[in-house]
Amino acid sequence: MKKLIVSFFAYLLLFSACKNTTDAIDLTSEFTLEKGFHISAVAAEPLLTSPVAIEFDEKGRIWAVEMTGYMRDIDGSDEKEPDGKISILEDTDGDGVMDNKKIFLDELVLPRAIELINGGLLYTEPPNLWWVPIENDQPGEAQLVDSMYANGGNVEHAPNGLLYNLDNWIYSAKCDRRYRLRNGKWETDATYFKGQWGITNDDEGHLYYNDNSNPIYGDFVQSNQVNANPFLESKNLERQNLSKSRRFYPSHPTLINRGYMEGAYDEAGRVKHFTSACSPLIYRGEQFRSDYYGQAFVCGPEGNLVKRFELETTNGKMEAKATSEGSEFLVSNDETFRPVNLNNGPDGALYVVDMRRAIIQHRAFMTSYLKELIIKNKMDSLPITGRIFRVADSTNTVKALPDLSQLSLAEWVSLLQSTNGWQRKIAQKKLVYGNDKSVIDAIITIAKNVKNPLGQIQALWTLEGMGELSAELLTTIKTSDAAVASQVILLAKTIINSANEAALLPIFENAVASNNFDQHLQVAHSLGKVTNPKKDELWMNLATTYVDNSMMAEALVSSIAGKERELLPTIEKVQKESALAATLHKTLINIADDNRKEPVLSVTDQTDDRTRGFELYQMYCGTCHGMDGKGMENLAPPLYQSEYVDGPAEHIALVMLNGLQGPITVHGKIYEGAAVMPGIKQNPDISDKDIKDIIAFIKSGFTSKPKWFNMKESIIAELRAATADRQEMFTEAELKAWPLE
Repeated sequence: MKKLIVSFFAYLLLFSACKNTTDAIDLTSEFTLEKGFHISAVAAEPLLTSPVAIEFDEKGRIWAVEMTGYMRDIDGSDEKEPDGKISILEDTDGDGVMDNKKIFLDELVLPRAIELINGGLLYTEPPNLWWVPIENDQPGEAQLVDSMYANGGNVEHAPNGLLYNLDNWIYSAKCDRRYRLRNGKWETDATYFKGQWGITNDDEGHLYYNDNSNPIYGDFVQSNQVNANPFLESKNLERQNLSKSRRFYPSHPTLINRGYMEGAYDEAGRVKHFTSACSPLIYRGEQFRSDYYGQAFVCGPEGNLVKRFELETTNGKMEAKATSEGSEFLVSNDETFRPVNLNNGPDGALYVVDMRRAIIQHRAFMTSYLKELIIKNKMDSLPITGRIFRVADSTNTVKALPDLSQLSLAEWVSLLQSTNGWQRKIAQKKLVYGNDKSVIDAIITIAKNVKNPLGQIQALWTLEGMGELSAELLTTIKTSDAAVASQVILLAKTIINSANEAALLPIFENAVASNNFDQHLQVAHSLGKVTNPKKDELWMNLATTYVDNSMMAEALVSSIAGKERELLPTIEKVQKESALAATLHKTLINIADDNRKEPVLSVTDQTDDRTRGFELYQMYCGTCHGMDGKGMENLAPPLYQSEYVDGPAEHIALVMLNGLQGPITVHGKIYEGAAVMPGIKQNPDISDKDIKDIIAFIKSGFTSKPKWFNMKESIIAELRAATADRQEMFTEAELKAWPLE
C-alpha cells in the first residue's frame, strides 16, 4: 500500500485557529465537496480537543463533548483518566466562528453523549446517565437517571446518541433503553438495540442507525410498535439494512484494522468498503436544495469522508441509494480528518464533528497489522486536536447561528411549523417541558392547519407530550397528507381507552377503507389496543388483503397476542403457505418454548471478551511484558508476534496457570535468568474466564496472524484440572511436548 501522507501544514493552521484565524483557514486544499456546497470551520483547536458529539442550545451556542481519554497513544494508555469535558462554545462577535469557551463539566471519564432538556443537560459518563440542571451556565446538583445506561462494554460499542425523538422519548444507539421525562420524573422503558455509533430520525419519528460495516439501518415503523406480542420475532419492520452497497470512495490510501484481508483495498491502495461507519443523519434543514431534504448522510472516518444517500419508500419499505459513483458528498485528503458525528443546525446547515486524530481503532480490537502500519507511517506521533465544520449551500452567506432565547411563547409555538427540523424539535421540547397551558389553543390551530403537514405532526406530538391530546381533537384532524394520517392513527393508539374507543374507532375504519399501505400498517399495529368487536372485521380485512406480505404479517401478529392458535386455521384457509401463516406458526413455536422476543432491560455487564482481556492484560501482564507486548529488558520476553502467541492457545493457558521458566527462545533470542513467569492458578481473583479473555486479546492484538479468536472457557477448566497437582513451572521443552506422558 502506498505510504500515507499527512499535511503538517494543516496542523500549523489548526493550532493557530482561534477568534481571528479559524474562519481564515483555507479548506479548499483539504476538502472536495459536491458542486454547490461550501465548508467552513466553526471551531478548532485550541478551543476544543477530541470532540465526539455536539448539541446546539437556543442561544446559538454549541455544547461539545470532548472525549480526550480515547486512544491518547498507540497502546490506549490512561484511558480511565478523568480528563473528559463538556464545554460551551460561543460566537461572541457574530461572525459564525466560535471564539469563547466555558467548561461546563470537567474531570469526566470517556463522556460521549448529551441532550439539552428541561432547562438542564442529560449526559453520559459510563456506566451512568445523569441529568443536571443548568444555572447561569453552571451545573446544579446532578440527578442519576440510570446507573445501567452503559454497563460495561467497549468504548467503541457503548451506548451513545441521546436523541430526542418525535414521540417525546429519548433514544440511544447501542442501547436497549429509552427515556422520558414526565411529570418531573424520569421513566425508563425497554426497546430493541439499535446500531453502534450515532442515531437519527426523520419527520415521522422513524429511527436510523448503522454498524461499522453497514452504513444505514432503519425502522419502517416508530419504535416499540412490534413488541406488543412478546413472542413475535420481528425481522421485517425494525433494524432493516437499507443500503445494498457498502462501497465508498476515499481520495487517498488510508489504514484500516483488517486491511490484510483480500479485497479490502482497490488497486490504488484505497479502502473500498465501510469498516467504521457511524453517525447517520437525516438532513432536515433548509440550507440545501429542497431535494436534499430527508436524505441521509453517513460518516466514514476510516475513509476521511461523508457519504450521501437518497431514501426511497415503496409500500412502507425504505431503501437507501448511494447518490454517486466514484465520488462522495464530502472528502478530505487528510488522514486525520475523522468525522464521527453529524448534526442538523439551527441555521439549517449540516454540521460535521471531526475528532481529528490519526488513531481511531481502540486498542482492544487493534490488530498487530494495523499497529505496525501506524508506527511505520509515524501516525502515532501526530497531535490529537479537533474541529467542527459547517456545510451549507455555496450561495448562502448567513454565518451567525440564530439566537432564539428571547422568543415569546407565541413565537415558540409558531416554530412548530418551521421548515427547519431542528427548530421544530427544540420548539416541541420547549413547549412540552414548559407546559404552559395558555398556548394549547394556538398549538391546536397548527395541528389543524392542512397547509403545513410537518407543522401538524409536530403540533400533535407536542400536545401528546403536554398531556393535552384528546380523542375529540384527533377525530377533527383533516389532512390529505398520508404521513399526517398515519401519525393520527398512531396517536389514537397512545390514548385509546374504554371511554373514548367509540369516538376513535372511525379513525381506524377510515384508514382501512383508504388505499394507503402505511395507514394500513399502522392500523394493523394499533388494533391490539381496540376492544370493540369491530376490530376483528378490520383485522381480517387487512389479513386477507395482505396475507403474503411479510411486513404486514408482523404488524398483524403484533396486535393479536393470545389469539394466534385461534386465527391460524382461518388464515391457512385463505392461503396456507403465506407470510402471515408462517409468522403465526413461528410465534406459536416461540410460545410453546417460552421463547420471548420482546425487548428487556439488560442488567448484566456488556463488556466483550477482548475489552475485558485488554483491561486485565494492563492490570496483570503489562507491567512485565509491556503495554505494547514487546517485553521489558531483564524482566520479561516479548509476547508481540512471538512463537507463543502465534502458537496453540492451550500453551498460553498452561503458562498462565502454571508459570514458565527459562531458558526461553523468542524471535531467535534466548532469555534465561530473568525469564521466569509465575503461575496464577492459585490466585482466587483470576478466573478461567479472565484467562480466556486475556488470551482473546493477545491472540488478536499481538499475533502476526490476526483473526477473531475466542477460546472456550471449558478448555481452560480442563487444563486447570489436568495440572492441579503440578507444583513446578513448565519449561519450554515440556510445553512443546504437551500433553505430557
